Amino acid sequence: MPAPEGTVSEKPDRAAAHLPAPTPAQPEPIGGGRRVYRALRRGIGPRLLVLIVLFSSAVTLVSTLVQLYFDYRRDVSAIESRLEEIERSYLGSLAASLWHVDVTQIRLQLEGLQRLPDMQALEVRETAAVARPLLVAVGRPADRLVIDRTYPLVYNDRGVAREIGILKVEASLADIYQRLTEKAVVILVTQGLKTFLVSLFILYVFHRLVTRHLTDIAGTVAEDDLQHPAPALRLLRRPPPQPDELDRVVQAYNAMRANLQDAYDELRVAHDELAADIVARRRAEDEVKRLNAVLEQRVRQRTAELEAANKELGAFSYSVAHDLRAPLRRIEGFGRILIEDYSGRLDARGTRYIGRIRAGVHEMSEMIDAFLRLSRATQGELSVETVDLSRQARIVVNRLREKDPGRDISVDIEPDMIAEGDRRLLGLALENLIDNAWKYTRRTERPAITFRRQRGAGGTVTYVVSDNGAGFDMASAERLFTPFSRLHRAEDFEGTGIGLATVQRILARHGGRIWAVAQPGQGAEFHFTLWEREGRS
Repeated sequence: MPAPEGTVSEKPDRAAAHLPAPTPAQPEPIGGGRRVYRALRRGIGPRLLVLIVLFSSAVTLVSTLVQLYFDYRRDVSAIESRLEEIERSYLGSLAASLWHVDVTQIRLQLEGLQRLPDMQALEVRETAAVARPLLVAVGRPADRLVIDRTYPLVYNDRGVAREIGILKVEASLADIYQRLTEKAVVILVTQGLKTFLVSLFILYVFHRLVTRHLTDIAGTVAEDDLQHPAPALRLLRRPPPQPDELDRVVQAYNAMRANLQDAYDELRVAHDELAADIVARRRAEDEVKRLNAVLEQRVRQRTAELEAANKELGAFSYSVAHDLRAPLRRIEGFGRILIEDYSGRLDARGTRYIGRIRAGVHEMSEMIDAFLRLSRATQGELSVETVDLSRQARIVVNRLREKDPGRDISVDIEPDMIAEGDRRLLGLALENLIDNAWKYTRRTERPAITFRRQRGAGGTVTYVVSDNGAGFDMASAERLFTPFSRLHRAEDFEGTGIGLATVQRILARHGGRIWAVAQPGQGAEFHFTLWEREGRS
């Protein structure tokens, strides 16, 4: 038998409604009557009922008070109207009866007035100066809840108005208050009962139309599991003519759930890919560790081989230098003996040949010295300290001036150029650069040499040694720093071709580099840096 509208069906109907089935740990859906009872016990239903009752009671109380107030004012106005009527209609006849001392007539009139609604007591009192003034009273005066009036009784005696007494009237408000009390009780009881019944009806309607569906939606949301997708949510009710708020909530939930499901599927795919990527990364890391270990072993092996090669190269260089110097010294000695002892027996050609032999020996000796300097520049540890390059450059220039005092060369050295490095090697590098500039400006009319620094982007510092000497063709610039390679003929400018190669190796050991810019006949500029790769200044 299908469940009535407004209730939640048993488990098969719940599945038909595309709602997830309850788990065994949760209670089965309950019948409609108990569902309403539960809705009345908890949730927003009781609060709604209390608020409706409180608001309706407040409205009823205020409206009742307003109505009672107007009823009270109407009844009091009626009493005052009757009192005004007494004043207009009965004072003359009572004054005449009192003048004629007609007690019977006075009493009859007072009893007639007492029969008027809400009249409590009436009294006629004589105010003339007599021993026993006349007093006629009907009714019983009250202590409270009365309206009393006192009217003078005036009699016209032959054209003369005489005040002969007073009329005192008391109107009771007790009946008015009793009527108002009874009316208030009836209004409050009927309105309260009506409010309660209307509230219950509103609560029931609210439960049928809203809360039961909210409960179903909450149950569906609580039981939703993205790993086990369920059909779209729909409400157990007859579809309304137009979609209402609950339909929009259901549509929004279904759209949100679809988006969450898509996001969950994408996340699951991404998770699987990430897991696979992690496995691949771990394998790659293991492979990198293995390769690093192999590389470190090879580096240690190559380092050991390089150290051994450097030691052998140093020993070889030292041995070569010493082994070559011995025969050179013998050749130089025998050549000097030939000049000193046999110059008279030699003709001009023989003397010239011996001179060329001695010049070759001298050139070979200089090449050996340059080779030793190049070897020392690439070996040994650096002793890094603060070096004043400006001072080192001035020392080199002073030594060159002492060696060649006849030269008038303009030398401009920027002051306070401070750097970190090996003082001996940097001095040797400056000596080679400035010596080259000194040598290649020999044929310049006004020779000039400068040593300055330039600051580039990022605070990098470049040092520049420039001259206005012979210069060279930039097409041959790649051979500048090759050992024993020269761009000029030995007849034009002496040298061994080892100086710039030595400078390049010294600067490389200081983390820097060197390059040249020149034009034939326009001089040359040699730019170099320090600690460029290590980020030091």
